[in-house]
Amino acid sequence: MLGKNFVDNCLKSEIITYPWAHTITENHLNEKEFNNLLVQSKSLLEIRLKDMPTHKTTTENHITPQQFKAFNIDWYDQMYDISKNVYENRRELCDVFPNHRWFDDLVVTAYIGVTPPAPYDHIIHSETLSKIWSSVTYITPEKNCGTRMYTESVKESLAKEVKWKPNTTMIFAGIDGKTWHSYNSTEQSNRITLNLFLKQKQGVKEYFYP
Repeated sequence: MLGKNFVDNCLKSEIITYPWAHTITENHLNEKEFNNLLVQSKSLLEIRLKDMPTHKTTTENHITPQQFKAFNIDWYDQMYDISKNVYENRRELCDVFPNHRWFDDLVVTAYIGVTPPAPYDHIIHSETLSKIWSSVTYITPEKNCGTRMYTESVKESLAKEVKWKPNTTMIFAGIDGKTWHSYNSTEQSNRITLNLFLKQKQGVKEYFYP
């Protein structure tokens, strides 16, 4: 039911066209399940990336569902249900966006993202070519930077910022050279998100579903 509701809410969301096609869905996840995830994710706010067992000398850390237990996160079944429904409705989810990419060999990658505190600033990018559908749900803290959207690959072209609000999801279908976006941390704690992607299987080392 959680996964079906996730997809249904995606498909009901209004397509916002400026500066490029995307959706913003507040209260996206079932309240009880989101609060469950929120409580568990708060333990990640103060953790240092270099102390995480999944750290690989990167500036951010992705905790895949297979690694949830190492962080005492009991949300594997929920992530599986969402990922399964996203995969089974992949065509419908993508078709709401104009000019989306498509590959026949699609998979779902999913993780909890841990972004370092301020002044961390992720580079502006239009999305990896293998990703055809991108979803980010803001979890915790209460305040932070959401997603910044640009018309070009430079900060001066900033057109909009999706406001950070827990349990709000931003979704878009990446288009090379158009869907320029970035994010940064504004607080003195980590920035925690729930991320799902539909990606081309070829070249992907790890994926979650199918």
